[in-house]
Amino acid sequence: MNPDILLSVRDVSMNYGTGRQDAIEHVSVDIKKGEILALVGSNGSGKSTLLKGMLRLMPFACGEMEKRRGLKIGYLAQMHTAAKNFPASVREVVLSGTRQERFSPFYTKRQRQLAAQAMELLDVTALADTYIGDLSGGQMQRVLLARCVAGENELLLLDEPCSALDPAITHELYHVFMRLRDEKGVSIVIATHDWNFVREHADRVLVLDRSVEYLGDISDWHGREDEHTCHH
Repeated sequence: MNPDILLSVRDVSMNYGTGRQDAIEHVSVDIKKGEILALVGSNGSGKSTLLKGMLRLMPFACGEMEKRRGLKIGYLAQMHTAAKNFPASVREVVLSGTRQERFSPFYTKRQRQLAAQAMELLDVTALADTYIGDLSGGQMQRVLLARCVAGENELLLLDEPCSALDPAITHELYHVFMRLRDEKGVSIVIATHDWNFVREHADRVLVLDRSVEYLGDISDWHGREDEHTCHH
């Protein structure tokens, strides 16, 4: 496998086991080291399905996936409030993202350092002792991103991480994504409807409409953006 490729899917199709048409059909894409790949498509185009396939949370109907040995992947699902009732502090949530080779009820000094660095990067250090049930939506998303970062993941799969956030917070999170890529070499696959982000910050774009409509540099994309945008 090419050392610059972290993960590769080849001719992958996926369905929900209901006998209906495939959720995605014959999708192929390589995830490169140190890149931001924007995953764009309207609702129902298969963005979330593809991310779940990369995580092995859903099976492939056909096709195959290869990933670099020992690759550490962080995942942030679409924002929801189900976890806000969990009685944990911000510090505890971020610490839970650090990897432990074997179970221990205690965190190591290294793990605590990683959590502290992640909280600083996402600007949630002041909230360390706050219970997550008391957080705003923007704060909660920062905490969950800090949890991903604390795990020293080389690849982050983010499913519309800025939906329902105000523009100022969204801009700040975009800056964090760029820092992770530029300073830490983290690869990011981000499902998004924000074409401004795609044009300004993504290294490549994958336009998905159940199958790959386009994959490459945004400057070479000549389709209509409004056909691949969420409409409310």
